[in-house]
Amino acid sequence: MTEDFRFWADEHQKRIENFMMRFLKEESSNSLIHEVCSHGSLNGGKRFRALLCYAIGEISKTDKLILDYIASSIEFIHAYSLIHDDLPAMDNDDLRRGKPTCHIKFNEAQAILAGDGLQSLAFHILSLPSFLIDDQKKLKLINSLSNTIGINGMVKGQSLDIENTLKIGEIKGLEKLQELKTGLLFNFIGSATYLVSDNPSEIINIKITNLCSLLGKVYQITDDILDYESNDKVLGKTSGKDRKDNKLTYVSLLGINEAKKINSKYFDDIKEIINSISGNTIFLNELILKIYQRVH
Repeated sequence: MTEDFRFWADEHQKRIENFMMRFLKEESSNSLIHEVCSHGSLNGGKRFRALLCYAIGEISKTDKLILDYIASSIEFIHAYSLIHDDLPAMDNDDLRRGKPTCHIKFNEAQAILAGDGLQSLAFHILSLPSFLIDDQKKLKLINSLSNTIGINGMVKGQSLDIENTLKIGEIKGLEKLQELKTGLLFNFIGSATYLVSDNPSEIINIKITNLCSLLGKVYQITDDILDYESNDKVLGKTSGKDRKDNKLTYVSLLGINEAKKINSKYFDDIKEIINSISGNTIFLNELILKIYQRVH
């Protein structure tokens, strides 16, 4: 990882944190729900999704003041999903990023409300007059994001994961579950970022969408591998839960070595796409390497 990338990533992590903090203060003042929402969304996350948005924006030289709105809405959606995912009725986890989860630090009811609030805040941000894009583009973004995270997207993936309705041995079913649960939000980042660019190229848009789809797979398979190989201290959350809960993952279905081979193949496919894209892909390339090589 180069010093230029470290500086770029640090600068943009601070940028998105400040932008998110501003909205939380505006929306909730000093109430308890503000504290719960802040704990669940401003708690030291890696901001990979926001950084992906900014890195794609570097290719098309998109105004960062516009990207802030997309990046923050994605991060609030991600935070909402994690707060609900950690609840006792779902994955029942006590730790997130090395800190007590929302329902542990506060209580289950406040955690549910915080997730609900952060989801609505994401759509509020995309609909603001200060988000200076064409209204038709705003409608497309809102429609796309609602489909991405709704009952035909992320929520459906979470439901399948909880019910464990897939038969052991169904690799296609596992791929679909992980696409719904994780991949579609990555796809949205690619399509949304190119939608708001000044001169969107359909060819580049297709390449970026395919890249984001593969990156969603890499992100999820890496999660599966880390859950198997790592520990609570490094992960910042409970390790080994997939095995304990009999979750269907690439590791449980194919074994650790095969899971790593598949992950490596997807990573190579991503690099091939990046090499075919003109423009500034330096930060995108290094960000994807960081996601692939992450240890937590």
